[in-house]
Order: sequence, then structure tokens, then C-alpha cells
Amino acid sequence: MIRVGAGRATPHGAASAAGASAGAAQAAYGCPNCGVTAQPGDNFCEACGYDLRNAAPPRPVAERAPRRGELATARCRSCRTATIGPDGWCEACGRAYNPRDSMAADLGIAAGMSDRGLRHRRNEDAMALDVLDTPHTGPIVVAVVCDGVSSSPRPDEASATAASTAAGALAAALRGGAGPEAATRAAAAAAASAVARLAGPGEAEGNAPACTYVSAVVTSESVTIGWVGDSRAYWLSMDEHPSADPGDTLPRSGAAHPAPPPEYEPMRIALPGTAQPAAFPDDTDSTIRVPTPAALLTEDDSWAARMVACGQMTEAQAFADSRAHAIVSWLGADAGEVRARVTTLRPNTPGAVLLCSDGLWNYVQPAQTLSAFTLPYGLAQPMRAARALTDYALQSGGADNITVVLVPFPPAAHAGSEPKE
Repeated sequence: MIRVGAGRATPHGAASAAGASAGAAQAAYGCPNCGVTAQPGDNFCEACGYDLRNAAPPRPVAERAPRRGELATARCRSCRTATIGPDGWCEACGRAYNPRDSMAADLGIAAGMSDRGLRHRRNEDAMALDVLDTPHTGPIVVAVVCDGVSSSPRPDEASATAASTAAGALAAALRGGAGPEAATRAAAAAAASAVARLAGPGEAEGNAPACTYVSAVVTSESVTIGWVGDSRAYWLSMDEHPSADPGDTLPRSGAAHPAPPPEYEPMRIALPGTAQPAAFPDDTDSTIRVPTPAALLTEDDSWAARMVACGQMTEAQAFADSRAHAIVSWLGADAGEVRARVTTLRPNTPGAVLLCSDGLWNYVQPAQTLSAFTLPYGLAQPMRAARALTDYALQSGGADNITVVLVPFPPAAHAGSEPKE
């Protein structure tokens, strides 16, 4: 595995003799981040990019002592076979309780789930949801999903910082009278700045905390999406599958492109000769004003997408390459100039906006398949739908962290239709 940062390449295994010996010692115990067995002499984990020369595993940013009564139903997300004991440790595998392993956010008119998955030691995804009550336009839902770059230091801190910062900036800008697109740009810039400030001495030069980013502003008239990286936004159409049943199952073969093998973890990469990749035109805003079927609203900032856009590879060739899921844009001090891409959709029929990390879309990509599984019951029960999608990703392998946020459209039509959890 070659991890390429902002203009700097670090071949796997290229390190000092001292680092190599430390890596070999760590390899006997496997990667402390994701648990995958390393080979003697490895300095970086082949699965998640963790620096094996570090003596101790990273501390999850959200780890805390459990609240009173929280352990009564808390189940270990590591071994998934036992409950957490009163001391805050799993009674079967001995892992410490971390509430970030499995998180739920239910606002009634929108909901989200974030899960550590089955392979990673910690959850490096983050999400944020908020509802703004406006007297003239009805409720406005803001949602953010971020996915930490596992090969960077403190990716869980990067994603949590970006999600909370962006959600707060979106709400503040909208309350201040900004339009959805202006608010989306301001929030992405604020998140990028906040993540950049996390960098420690020397990290800004090529290996700083980093994450991907996708946000949504959902009003009664429009859906505005902003993104950096490969976390995705989908429009799920009500018209296409009016009789979809919540018992429907997602086919494992439904992905438009082959899912990466379980041991593969997206990395950052900069295309040669460019400080900030520019395969897409500068004017990237678009407003979709015609009736649209279910669709992917974002374009991945990934190596594969850029190769296809430049005409250098076919889609099949690009996604068959081991570099396919390497991201070329991210939030972080080593990302260069960050400018989120923005698009606005104006639906004329009911539907839903789905934000997700690659922990879901690695297993199912077609928007039509997601619509058939999620609608119509997801319109009135977004929490139930978010759980079902998360469970599907877990049952399919759970190789990565999974985050799913569902926002029914229009939000005003569903206000108060589901109790908070």
C-alpha cells in the first residue's frame, strides 16, 4: 500500500531501522486500531493505515464513563455477545465501553445511525443533525456526515470536529438570513478550518488529521448538498417504488461497482502536478429543477472518479484498480485549498435525502435499490429506515464504520410523525 498525502508519498515499509523494529514488535499483536494481523517489519497497517510504530493504540475521542442507567441495555459492540458490566467493561472480551461505537440521533422528522462496524477498533465516522423552526418556511433540517481518514492521525477527532462545527455553522448562517447554498459554503469552510487547526507540530506538512464531508440543508422547497471527499448524498424517489415493503432485502450483488475487499481502507492521494486536483470544472454548482428519479447527488472526490472524468480509464477499469477508493480531496491541514462542491435539487414529489459514509455504499450503490428498500415507510419512520440500512451493512460484512442519515422531504409534512428515541 502506498499512501500519498498532499504532494508527499510514503511507500509502505520505508522507515528507519528503529521504526521497523517497533513495527515488528507490534505486528505480533496485530493492528491496535482495526485488529488485522500485520506482517513482521510492517510500519503501517495494510487494512487501515495505522502507524504501527506507535507504542499505544489511539484513544477514541468520544470515550467517556457511562452515564447512570446507560449500561442496563448497553451491548458490547466489539464481540457483540455480552452486555457491558457495571464497571464499564465488556464481561466477555474485556473491551472498555465507548458510546461512540453505536450512536443514534432521532429528531422525529430526521434520523441517523452511526456504527463502528465489525472490523474497526473504533468508530471514526461522525454525524450531526439539527432542525430550525422558521415561522414562514416551516422547519429546515440540517445534517452532516463525516468519515475520518484512517491513515491520518486522530481521524475520529477530525470527523467529530468537522460534523459539529459544520452543523453549528449551518444553523447560524441560516438563522442569520443566508440562503442554503451560501450557508453550505460557509459551513464547509468553517469545518475545514476547524479540522486544520487540529494539526500538531509537523503534521500540516503531509499527515494531519483528516476526514471527508457531506452536508444537507432540507427545506420545504429544496435540498442543498455540499461535499468534499467520498461521503455521499442520495435522492430517494417516492414515485419509483410506491409499494416498497420494509421487509424487502437489499441484494448483495446490487453494487454498481465491485465493493473493495474487507481489508482495503480508503487513503488520501494527490494527483501528480496539482496542488489541488482540478479534474472537474470550477463552476460546479448545479440546480436540478425538473422531476428526477432516485439519484446519487454527489460525485466522489476519488481517484477512480477522476480517472473516468479525465477519460483516462473506463469506469470498469478505474473501479477494478486498487487505488479506486483513494480520495483526492479532504478536510485537513494538509489538504491545500478546500472548496466544497454544492448542488441544489428542487423535488416536486415526496422523497428522502440519504447521507452516508462508504461503510454503507461499499455494499450497495444504486439509488434505485436504496429507494426500494427505504421508501415509503422511511418517510414516516426515518429512524427505523436508518437502522435497517445500518443492519444491512453489518450483515454484509461491516468492514468499515457505517453512518446513515435519512431526511424525509418535505420535512414539514412529517413533523412530529415519529416519537424521539
